[in-house]
Parts: sequence; C-alpha cells; structure tokens
Amino acid sequence: MSLGNESQLQLYFRACPLQTTPEKKTTYLSKPFHGWAMVDSGATSVFIHERLVKEFKIPTINLEKPKKLRVIDGREIDSGTVDKYVQIEIEIFGHSEILSAYVVNTGHNDMVLGMSWLKCHNPAIEWKKGWVTFNSEYCRDNCLHHAPQVLAGKTPDLELKAEGILPDIYKMYADVFTEGEMTELPPHRPFDILIDLKPGAVPRHGPIYSVSVKEDEELKKNINNQLAAGHIRPSKSPMASPVIFVKKKNGKLRMCIDYRKLNDMTVKNAYPLPLVKDLLITLRKAKIFTKLDLKWGYNLVRIKEGDEWKAAFKTKYGVTGWSTVGYLELKQCKIIK
Repeated sequence: MSLGNESQLQLYFRACPLQTTPEKKTTYLSKPFHGWAMVDSGATSVFIHERLVKEFKIPTINLEKPKKLRVIDGREIDSGTVDKYVQIEIEIFGHSEILSAYVVNTGHNDMVLGMSWLKCHNPAIEWKKGWVTFNSEYCRDNCLHHAPQVLAGKTPDLELKAEGILPDIYKMYADVFTEGEMTELPPHRPFDILIDLKPGAVPRHGPIYSVSVKEDEELKKNINNQLAAGHIRPSKSPMASPVIFVKKKNGKLRMCIDYRKLNDMTVKNAYPLPLVKDLLITLRKAKIFTKLDLKWGYNLVRIKEGDEWKAAFKTKYGVTGWSTVGYLELKQCKIIK
C-alpha cells in the first residue's frame, strides 16, 4: 500500500459518516462535513486524514491485518501502519458513492483518491485545465443524480499572507483581511435570512433560459467556484428560478437569477432603510472615512436552515440551492444594507 507524491488536482467534496449495524443495516451519523480530496494516481487506495476522523467522531473499523504504508519509492513510512478504516458517503457535485477510506495522516489534504478509485470510476481528466468529468458507464449507472458534469478542480497557488503586508497596528485583525474567510461557508447565526412564503403559495419551477457559449463558460466557472466554497449545493427543490446574464460596464458578464416569481409569493420585510439624505447630513463634517470591501457580503450571510430550497436555481447542469444569500435579490434581504 502506498501514498504517492502530492498531485496538483483537488476536488471539493461533501461527505457523511456511515455505520453498519450487526444486522447489515447502514445508518447515517452526525451532520455532513466538507473538504478537499487530492486525486493522486501515485496512491494505491482511498485515504482520509485522521484529523477529520477525530473531529467528526467518525466510527472506525479495525483491519484484521494492519498494512504498511510506503512512499512511492517503496520505503516504509515510520508512522505509516494502517490498522483501521471508515465508511462514508461522499458527494462531488452530484456524483455520490459509499466508499471505505483508510485512516492515515494525509498531510495538507483532507482525503486522497488513489488508483483504486480512479480505476473504478475512470473519470475523464483534463489536467491542463483541471477539469474532471464522471462519464464512465459505472458512474452513469451507480453514482450520478443527473447528466455528467464538468467539474473544476483546484490547483494550489502561492498566496501572499495578509500578515506580511499589514501595518503592525492591524496585525491582530489579520483574519479580517484574508480571503479565506470570505470564500468559506459561514456558520448559522441569529440574523440568517428567512424566506417567508405567503399562505397558500404554490412552489413553481421557472423555465431554463438559453445561454451563449461565452455565458455557458461563465456559468460553469461560477457554479464550480460557489460549490467549492460551499455556498451552493445540488438540490431536489420543487421550486427553482432561472439564470440570466447581464453585461457589466467593463464588458464582463454578471450572473443573475430571475427571482421574480419567488418575490411575488414572499411576505415582504417592511423594515425601513435609512434615507441617504439623512446619512449625508450626519457625515457633513467628517474628514476621515473607512472603506469596506463588501463584494463578498452576501456570501457571509446564511439562509435560515430549512429555507434553502426556496432559493434554488436551475440550469442545464441541474438544480442547485443556495446555503448563503448569494444572488438572492429578495426585497427582505436588508441585512447587508
């Protein structure tokens, strides 16, 4: 058994721990967790980091015969004895399966998907672009909820740490200036957005709008980025709104969701926003201002748990639901304002 050299291709996954009872029944344990899985043809099997197993209290199963873990040149790793594994259900944008993963220290990776996994699913990989498509006969019959998707993997980049460019006076607040927090799924909080439907409102699907080749490229990029951050996830919602694109002043495309039908059936929030005129009066003698970058503001506010299905949107790639406010342009979304 070997753990190969670090690859450059990583896939974002959602997983749920499983446990098999003596009666051979499989039960789901705790809440799902998310992470990054490295696709590595140099590894023989599927591995999961022992840190995740401890953090999410995933039950382990002892191996009858412990196995030695070796690096690619055949040398044994000092701490590389594998004596247990776990069972999880793992989902990668609509591609789901139940698998066993050996518990080891996988370094910076949450999971490693090795040759046993690659041989089983035989995904089409565009290494140059970092795209993965699950289009094998096995996947179509056993793993896919809908048509095969083109998934964008992640290639690690060198990042300039915020601590290195901040004045000393601000270094205690370094986490505020990093993009990591902005691109991760925030926790549920008291000010989560509630989508309150009118009594008797009937959920309705909207049509799928056609898109150009350029818009389709932007659509796939947008969906994959939001999936990787956990802001959206595959959905089976009975109500989904269509996607449209609007050109920005600089010629770039902005993805929007046509929530007009949803707006018509929601109870409006009448909380008053401050008048701009009054705000300007209060600032008339001010000389020093703080500028805040709120471009990710809506991704830092969650939709109330249980209401996510109402904000789902549909494209030719399937139905997807928001976990954060995202592009939700409802009239009650006044938290950021």
